[in-house]
Amino acid sequence: MKRTFWGFVVGLAVAATFAGLAQAADPVHLKVGIRGGIGEDMWEVASKVGRTYGLEIEPVVFAGTLSPNEALNTGEIQANAFQHVPFYRDQVKQRGYKLAVVGNTYLSPLAFYSKKYKSLEELPVGAKVGVPDDPSNESRALIVLRDAGLITLRDGFDSYNETAGLKDVKDNPRKIEIVEAKSVVLARSYQDVDAAAVISSFGSQVGLNAARDGIAQEKTEGNPNVNIIAVREQDKDAPWVPLLVKSFQSPEVRAYIEANLQGVIVPVF
Repeated sequence: MKRTFWGFVVGLAVAATFAGLAQAADPVHLKVGIRGGIGEDMWEVASKVGRTYGLEIEPVVFAGTLSPNEALNTGEIQANAFQHVPFYRDQVKQRGYKLAVVGNTYLSPLAFYSKKYKSLEELPVGAKVGVPDDPSNESRALIVLRDAGLITLRDGFDSYNETAGLKDVKDNPRKIEIVEAKSVVLARSYQDVDAAAVISSFGSQVGLNAARDGIAQEKTEGNPNVNIIAVREQDKDAPWVPLLVKSFQSPEVRAYIEANLQGVIVPVF
């Protein structure tokens, strides 16, 4: 995979800032908000790398409805790394957060799972299908259904700049019943519907692997749903920012992903 723009920028910035922080008497303590599961192990590796850059990275796990974006916006934490670009964009727009994207991490593919069928094409007329209830991930699920030929979306829909909801479903010839639910609920009860869309960060918590267990998976090529590291807008030019990003975008984290998370996530750095 080609090196991303952010990776290039971080590389230049690190060369200019590493010496000063690395020689500091005390490490720079940074709280990074994450979700539980796969993020914990990756950031444990990144934290070890961060020590070589003069950083003391403390991953802070947010569970349930607690928002790492709210905590970041209020200054309770210094960064977060749990969301993809469309979700981030919606949150900033809806809540007025003053945040900034400073680096890419990985793509967490969304896949459909089923205990009853081996493909989406097998779904019968009137099948009940679960999709995430947040706008960005619901849109991803609807796109997979569209690509499988089960529904069509409104004319002119642009997945890079907007999200699709149930109101945007133009045709549904099999009269599929699309049910919205929390991602954590879908991951733990996908067997209760004919099929359900689950993002990998939640699926991995219950042993689901998109490549191994999914009956359909979103495309990775040209996918806009890349996960990112965010900081407060006022901190985006702080000297520790490129070092934090570099800690994650490291050979050690990449090696961990390739050894332990094949089929679950794809590094994008």
